[in-house]
Amino acid sequence: MVEKNQTQISEEYSAKKKEGAAEYGESPSNFDAGRMIRPRGDVVSWTKRVSALARSGRAAEAVAAFARMDAQPNALTLASVLPACAALRSLSAGRAVHRFWLRRGGAPGANLIVDNAVLDVYIKCGALGSARRLFDGMPERDVRSWTALVWGLARGGSPHDAVGMFRAMLLDGGGAAPNEATVVSVLHAVARTGSLACGEALQSYALKRGLAGEQVVGNALINAYAKCGDAPMAFRAFCEIPEKDLVSWGTVTMAMAVNGRCREALLLLLLMLRRGVQPDSVVFLALLSACCHAGLADLALLFLDAMARVYGIAPGKEHYTSALDACGRAGRLDRFEEIVSQLPVEYDQQVLGVYYASASKWEPLWERFLDVEVDAGGGMYALMSKSLADAGRWEDASAVRERMTAKRIEKDVACTWI
Repeated sequence: MVEKNQTQISEEYSAKKKEGAAEYGESPSNFDAGRMIRPRGDVVSWTKRVSALARSGRAAEAVAAFARMDAQPNALTLASVLPACAALRSLSAGRAVHRFWLRRGGAPGANLIVDNAVLDVYIKCGALGSARRLFDGMPERDVRSWTALVWGLARGGSPHDAVGMFRAMLLDGGGAAPNEATVVSVLHAVARTGSLACGEALQSYALKRGLAGEQVVGNALINAYAKCGDAPMAFRAFCEIPEKDLVSWGTVTMAMAVNGRCREALLLLLLMLRRGVQPDSVVFLALLSACCHAGLADLALLFLDAMARVYGIAPGKEHYTSALDACGRAGRLDRFEEIVSQLPVEYDQQVLGVYYASASKWEPLWERFLDVEVDAGGGMYALMSKSLADAGRWEDASAVRERMTAKRIEKDVACTWI
């Protein structure tokens, strides 16, 4: 047997110390390696290990460490592992931890930190019914409880309920005052509802509370006003942000674009460049959308080229889609082939939809649809067939329908809420 020399032993000890420090979320220089050989059943060590793994983004390892515990978890242990369950979007793991807490006598109100952690799991996993039942049963709620539920309702398809929950928070006598995260969450809901009156009321509330100057609140206000169709108010909210970040510029540029204000979007780009702010992919998408609405095909292609050549930003699928749409609306079909040939991503239904819906001169274009292996839906096949039929190409239209039948693709029946 070859005996290890002192250097090898020292190196192994250092490596183990680094591993232990990483697991406990501490600096190797300050880490006590003796903690790694503590007796079994030490809940303090287990809790710190689970917490460190969860906080360092190693959620799966945190849950695994919790499952291996040979000590009885306490409330702090559960509050440490529940964020890992939320990060993994593991509803089953979150429910299991919650059930364990209830069996231990942890009824709602026994520990607000654990209640909020469970609430966060249910919301992030989309179990809004369970989240609402837990929230209603909590005798004590803080700003985190209210904000979590408002956020979940706003992003879970119940924006009106989110606004209603915010109003209930203001009327609640528990003393939990909304913070910037709460206001941002309800503004997201307002953007979904399109209620301009709610947006204005929230801006007034934010001004009174001194939150309107917060960067994240200002960005949310810009988005809300844009979705409500009030571009001037969106620009006003932008101007009132003391410190504007790239999100602010991108949001206000998109606000101008979606409301058909191409000139204002282009002026914002010039203002950005004068202030030394480099546009990112979001800003370019807003500019391409503005060009699309205005039918400025040449300018859209100029932006698409500048992204990669000048700013080193690789255009994404949505950028190519907007450029194709701009060309289609402007009747610049001569540039279609050039753009499609540059696509670094696989064709999909969305890109093909823009490509073919805009084309009236089919010649060889439709053959790409038949040759490309793409998972197009029934609507895309029906659109292709109709367009060829409108162009008087009945045999080609029939060929598309025959392929649709051969692949057993059906078009969903259209419906409307009107």
